[in-house]
Amino acid sequence: MKKIILLAIVTIVLTFNSFAQISAGGGISYGTEIETIGINLRGQYSITETIDIVGGFTFFFPKKSSQEIPFWGTIETKSSLWTFDIDGHYNFTINDKFGFYPLAGLNISGASVDIDGNKTSDTEAGLNIGAGATYSINDKLAAFTEIKYTIGNMDQAVIGIGVLYRF
Repeated sequence: MKKIILLAIVTIVLTFNSFAQISAGGGISYGTEIETIGINLRGQYSITETIDIVGGFTFFFPKKSSQEIPFWGTIETKSSLWTFDIDGHYNFTINDKFGFYPLAGLNISGASVDIDGNKTSDTEAGLNIGAGATYSINDKLAAFTEIKYTIGNMDQAVIGIGVLYRF
């Protein structure tokens, strides 16, 4: 019985690995709530021709502002945000260069706000939903663009563009 289970596991792994493709890359993102640009790094594992698992980390550049308050003085604020996402893509091939995918996944966001030296931070989980498109530049490079919305306590839309290198 153990040999049959081991054989089944090996068969499944070899079936997935016969197609499995790994890509890595990154790009820039814009967060609609923090209203700043971020740097995105991602890794993509293609399980089948139509299903990808994508893990990504985005660091949004800190947003600084100051406000003059009468009889009080100037208040300096600095806010920052990072996100970690694990998304699933279901790919639709339009032609040999273009593809489209809806996406869904999980998000963990961490935010911090510093007001005149008093710092507070929070980390929250959320759900992602969105869509994207890919363009194959050649057999090793692909460009992507996507928009997704994180549903949760730190909800916002994120628009991104970037490049992936296929190994």
